[in-house]
Amino acid sequence: MIDGRSKYFVFVPFCLLAQAYQAQGLVKYEWKSSIKPFVNLLIDNDINIVQMPCAESSYSNLVREPMGLKKYDTEEFNRHCEILADKVAREIKQIVDSNYKIIAILGIEQSPSCCVNYIYTNHGNEKRKGIFMQKLSDKIKDYNIPIIGINRKYINKSLKELELLIKEINR
Repeated sequence: MIDGRSKYFVFVPFCLLAQAYQAQGLVKYEWKSSIKPFVNLLIDNDINIVQMPCAESSYSNLVREPMGLKKYDTEEFNRHCEILADKVAREIKQIVDSNYKIIAILGIEQSPSCCVNYIYTNHGNEKRKGIFMQKLSDKIKDYNIPIIGINRKYINKSLKELELLIKEINR
């Protein structure tokens, strides 16, 4: 029997597929439910999409006001993110151990938990990872998986990064 499944994966932040999980007032661009350019790219290339948990909504509520890093950078939220990062890291290990390939992990810039490069603070943007993404990065550093931050306002750069990674597997 032939098994036609794709053996390629991309891990995405929860809100990439469900924009309703964003804090109130943050969904300002044309994608009301999912960030379609990324979703369409993954689907069109038969890439498995693994939705990571939303650290912020699972810690507080689905409907919530935006809170900056200062409000989230607490011992309790850090512990919460550590537990979620452990779960995702175990899933990544299982996929890699099954001889499948994880093409990338995506994050959302400005997010206090899921940003990859730039986080919003009370003092403007700061170059650092979000709390959840930092914990996950630390746990999977030996896997050398590219981590791409999506800037919702200027998505072309991160979209092109992902497209290049997908082209690599299609060679």
